[in-house]
Amino acid sequence: NMTKDDDKLMVEIIERNKKLIEEYPFLKIDDNCDTIDYTWLDDMPIGWRIAFGEQMCKEIKEELIKNNELDSYKIIQIKEKFGGLRWYDNSGLPGMQFIIAKYEALSEKTCINCGKPANWISTGWISPYCDDCATKEAKAQGVDINKRFNKIQED
Repeated sequence: NMTKDDDKLMVEIIERNKKLIEEYPFLKIDDNCDTIDYTWLDDMPIGWRIAFGEQMCKEIKEELIKNNELDSYKIIQIKEKFGGLRWYDNSGLPGMQFIIAKYEALSEKTCINCGKPANWISTGWISPYCDDCATKEAKAQGVDINKRFNKIQED
């Protein structure tokens, strides 16, 4: 049973996704499906989406256009693994591999929750967190921050 607020939010999500798919057609998950309440970008953790999601898509689109591959490009999977972004696709272009590697590396230093620079890496389920989100997370679990997180080492 959806409320008016749920309906409103759903409309906003669909509108946002419509714009995203118009700009980046490769974000549409299923060509045969008309529903657009979900795009490939929705599989990316929110903090990374905020920090660089659309910028990454913009660079990918430019590279695809430059190589005349926009129409044939397909995303296979986007996910988080071991605290980093994993972006799988059907492109073998060196320029694409460079773009994806750049953002996969950036993700490991970007808060998975809010997109700010990460200073902490969680133990157990490995994810990067900024000071604020790590502090909140540790407090919510009632543990000292150093029990739940390790400082990210500078390169």
